[in-house]
Amino acid sequence: MMASRNALPRKGHRCGGPLRLLLIAAVLAGCGGPSRPRQPAPARGGILRPLEVYQQLGLLAGSERFPAVASFSTVAGPGDSTYVLYGLSLPNSALMFQRDGGEGFVGRYTVSLSFLQDGKVVRRVDERGVVRVPTFAETGRTDESVVFQTAIALPPGRYSVEMAVRDAAVPDKGIELTDTLDVPAYRAGGRRLAGPVLVYRATGRASDGTSPELIVNPRHTIAYGGDAPRIYVEGYGFPAGQPLEVRIVSEDRRELWRTVANLEAGDGELAHALVEIPTADLPLGKLWVETGVPGDSTTRDRAPLLVTISDQWMVANFEEVLEFLRYIATDEELDSLKATTGAERTDRWERFWARRDPVPATATNEFRERFFERVRLATLYFGEPGRPGWKTDRGEVFIVLGPPDNVIERHVGNTPVTGRPNAYEWVYESGPTGRLVLTFIDRSGFERYELTPSSESAFRSAASRLKRPN
Repeated sequence: MMASRNALPRKGHRCGGPLRLLLIAAVLAGCGGPSRPRQPAPARGGILRPLEVYQQLGLLAGSERFPAVASFSTVAGPGDSTYVLYGLSLPNSALMFQRDGGEGFVGRYTVSLSFLQDGKVVRRVDERGVVRVPTFAETGRTDESVVFQTAIALPPGRYSVEMAVRDAAVPDKGIELTDTLDVPAYRAGGRRLAGPVLVYRATGRASDGTSPELIVNPRHTIAYGGDAPRIYVEGYGFPAGQPLEVRIVSEDRRELWRTVANLEAGDGELAHALVEIPTADLPLGKLWVETGVPGDSTTRDRAPLLVTISDQWMVANFEEVLEFLRYIATDEELDSLKATTGAERTDRWERFWARRDPVPATATNEFRERFFERVRLATLYFGEPGRPGWKTDRGEVFIVLGPPDNVIERHVGNTPVTGRPNAYEWVYESGPTGRLVLTFIDRSGFERYELTPSSESAFRSAASRLKRPN
C-alpha cells in the first residue's frame, strides 16, 4: 500500500487531494518488527541535532539537507506471513519543486527498499512519489507535509534492510541507510498482538488476507494540544470483546495515562482496536505507548511517541505559551498580549513575530521557526528531575542563544568523580555581548545543572539585549 500526498489531514492544512493506494503484490509472505533504538554519538558535546532525536528512538532519519524520517511496524499478512508497514515522512522543503504547467508546483522523489538475508535480496521495492502544491510558499514548508507508505509481505526472520530515498530532480540529494529488521511470526500459534502502530487514520480489516487500511505516523510525533494520536492494534486468536490495556509512560517509566479498550472482531481469527489518546493528558517530550492484554505479560509491546510544540497550539493557548515567550519578549510585549483576546490578540501575535523576522521578503519567518525548534530540543534533551527541559537553566540558555560553539565537560569541587561530569561550560564565541563562557554546575548531585552567579549575570545581560527587536 502506498500513500503519497501533498499534506496531512490536520487542522490548519489543506489536504492535497484523494489518497492514492497501491497494493504491492507479494509472492512471498512474512512479517517485520520495529527497528532497535540507536544511540548515536552526540553532536557538539552532548547537544543533539533534531534528526538524532528520531534516531535515538529507533527510527531511520536523514540529514539536515534531506530531513526524511522513516519507520517500520507490522501486522499479520496472508497465510503465515506478516505485512511490513514502511512509512516515510518528508517536509516539502526537502524536495526541489518545479512549475506544473502553470498550475502550481510539483516535486518528485524515489523510494527503494531491499530486504536481504545472508547477503541475498529476498524482496526489492522501487516506487515514485509525486507532491503537488498550489503556491510557491507551500514548497518551503518545514513541517511534515508528505507521507509515503507501503506494505510488503515477507517470511519471518531477520533481515538487513537497505533504504534509499532521493529527490528525483536532484539525484545527489537524498539518503541511503541500512537497518536490521526482526520479523516475528504472528501465526506461530497462541495468542498474539501486533502493535501499537501510530496512525493518522485506520480502518480495521475483515481478514488478514487484505492489505492494511491505514495511514501510518512515521515520525511517531504529535503536536501538544493538537489532534489526538491514534493507536492501532491487531489481535490474533482473541475473542471479540477481549480487553486491551493501553498506557502512556514517561522515559523513567512513570504512568501518565491509561485506558482499557475492547478488541473488535474481524473474521474470527483477527480482531482490532483503534484508540485515541487525549493530548491534554500528555506532557511535552519523549514518551512510550504500551499495549497488552491485562495479566498477560507475553502480549506486551511498546512504541515511542514524541509530543512537541506546534505553532498552531501556541496561537490557541496564549495563557500557557506566555511562559515560553518570556525568554524572548519584553515586558511590554507580554503585557500587550495578555490584555487582548480574539482577533486582536492573533494580530498582535503575528506582529510580535514580524518584528523579529530577519528576512521579511521570504514566506518563512526564520526566527519563529528557529525558536520553535529550540523549544522542542530543549524539552527533549535538558529535562531534569522535577523540571521539563525548557524550564531548566540549560534549556533557557539553549532557547535564547542556541547551541554553543563548544561544550567542555568538567569535574569541579569535592564531589566524587563518577561516569558523568558535574559541570559543563558552554562557549559562545560571538554572543550578543561578545564572547560568552557560561558554566552550569550540578551542586546537589541529582543532575540539576544550574548557572553559576557570574554566568547567570552574563547570560541575563545577553538575553536582555536580544529581547529588543529591530
